[in-house]
Amino acid sequence: MFKTEAYKEAFGHMLTNKMTDKDYSILNLAKEPYPAMPQMDSKLDDTLAKYNPFRSVASIFNAEGESTVVVTTSNGTAALVAENSALPESSDESKEMRFNAYKIGSLAKLKLAFINDRHFDVENYLSTKLAKRFGIAEENLIVNGTGEDEPLGIMNSDIAKATAPALTYDEVVKLFFSLHKDLRVNATWMVSDKMAMKLRLVKDSNGNPLFNGNSIFNKEVIIVNSLDENTILFGDFSYLYILIRKPLSIKVLTEKYIATGDYGYAGVERLDAKITDVNAIKVLVIHTEE
Repeated sequence: MFKTEAYKEAFGHMLTNKMTDKDYSILNLAKEPYPAMPQMDSKLDDTLAKYNPFRSVASIFNAEGESTVVVTTSNGTAALVAENSALPESSDESKEMRFNAYKIGSLAKLKLAFINDRHFDVENYLSTKLAKRFGIAEENLIVNGTGEDEPLGIMNSDIAKATAPALTYDEVVKLFFSLHKDLRVNATWMVSDKMAMKLRLVKDSNGNPLFNGNSIFNKEVIIVNSLDENTILFGDFSYLYILIRKPLSIKVLTEKYIATGDYGYAGVERLDAKITDVNAIKVLVIHTEE
């Protein structure tokens, strides 16, 4: 429904307070005061992924109702089989994990002069400026969430954390090989801007830079500024599950700010994030001397 032209048109009419009865019905406003933003193009998803890089590497699911999800914790194996021989049995291991529906929200105000200007695209504004706020909030929760009334973040989970007194080539090599070889196939590095700058200065014994182009040991480096400057993540982030209960949705407040010539746009989404295999991500924390 979110990907139909009729829904997009009705949503646009809602944003500018020009709805018809048909629009009201299409958006199902009688039951859903916060209709989801249309998904006619990739602009909304691109903006969210730009400011929450985990969206580009994690496993993302949209779900309603039941909050228990079955996840695969280890894969079975395949083997060479002789003709007319029985196939070897090898089952994937799985477990049930409970996902919550934590609410993220933000409120933006826009002048009626902008909204009524035919050259101003309200939906485009919300798909970029408002979505940026949500992407930043998501990233921070996935990294630093405490698990108390919010998702349990990577840094507060039970993943293995190594420490070192200094950032050296050898320490990064150790981190790389601490991840199981099967998990390294799809692995990426995640560091803050400040750590990326430090890594640019690290060289091997022959003077060759560790951080070459956009990769280290041919694995992509992704900037995640919710990480502190002394932390490096390396892992297969497809084992990070992001379960979206309610995508970014908007309610228009046409009266609350009308005295100042504004409309309000309240945005909400509901989601949770969990690491389904703590062995899939490794951490190196550099403890430098003050």
